[in-house]
Amino acid sequence: MRSTIKKYLSGNSSENEQKALLDWIRQDNHLEEFQDTKKEWKNEIIHEAIPTDFQESLNNIQNTLFGQVQSNLKRTRRRLNFFKYAALLVVLISIPSLLYFYSQSRSSASLTYTTVSSDFGQISKVMLPDSSVIWINSGSTIRYNNQFSATNRNVELIGEAFFKVPKNKHLPLLVSCQDLKVKVLGTEFCVKSYPDENSIQVVLEKGKIELTSNSDLNIRQVLKPGEMASFNKENKILTLSTVNTVLYTSWKDGMINICNLPLSELVIKLERRYNQKFIVDEAIKNIPYTFTIKNENLHSILSLMEKITPVDAVQKGNVIELKYNKTKKIKAIYDKNVGFI
Repeated sequence: MRSTIKKYLSGNSSENEQKALLDWIRQDNHLEEFQDTKKEWKNEIIHEAIPTDFQESLNNIQNTLFGQVQSNLKRTRRRLNFFKYAALLVVLISIPSLLYFYSQSRSSASLTYTTVSSDFGQISKVMLPDSSVIWINSGSTIRYNNQFSATNRNVELIGEAFFKVPKNKHLPLLVSCQDLKVKVLGTEFCVKSYPDENSIQVVLEKGKIELTSNSDLNIRQVLKPGEMASFNKENKILTLSTVNTVLYTSWKDGMINICNLPLSELVIKLERRYNQKFIVDEAIKNIPYTFTIKNENLHSILSLMEKITPVDAVQKGNVIELKYNKTKKIKAIYDKNVGFI
């Protein structure tokens, strides 16, 4: 496999060989072997940049140069040979540097990005080249470049995603989301960073992660399992709390846990889950709800809300209006998952 890796790094592998190499890298422990072979290949480029055919000639040139110095450059022909060989030597020594700068410019010029999005009403699951698995919540997008797992593990996130990341101490995964950056060696965590929301939330289930800032803010915070970091985008303050992580990560399994959430925030989750636009009366926007959504359709959810709270759901075109009905009273019913609601 080392020869296949070196062939790929040299830009000479076929599409089938590239696909086979990618499948191999995704297997356990193969990414580190790929990185080691890559370092070995770089060293070989420096040493092999001067072709072996010229090595013997180069040695002869060096011997001739010493001989010319010892004879004090007595003859004009020897002086001319000296300059000729010196010029050749400079060219040969320059080859590794030229190859390096050429490869760097070629790599930068060929940088491309892959974008994966999840539409409203859907949850997408994707595996990256380093075997990281990402669940992308509805209305969310991730982006990474074609050097991912080779020279970087950088991911840009808009929205919400759950990450299950294999450990690689040589190449940590970095998730950028507006003002925050999450540095990961190997762990499971969730990030919520919707542009239209006032805060960014990072919840850690397993492992350890470090939060830093993408801007000039002085933020550096390490999270432990069971902790949630909430960053207020307005006042730029980061707060930590201990939470039941299931309440924040179960959406990846198709379940949404609503816990004492005001109606104004609940409809945001319903809009993303069911791809449905809502309008809420001012009088009822602060009514709190606690229940669990798993496989229920939107009609069942709205029927429950109408039953236990003074709310009427009225469909008008593509929008559902949630109106206040003062003749109804708030009722408590029992949900086996969360208790009385």
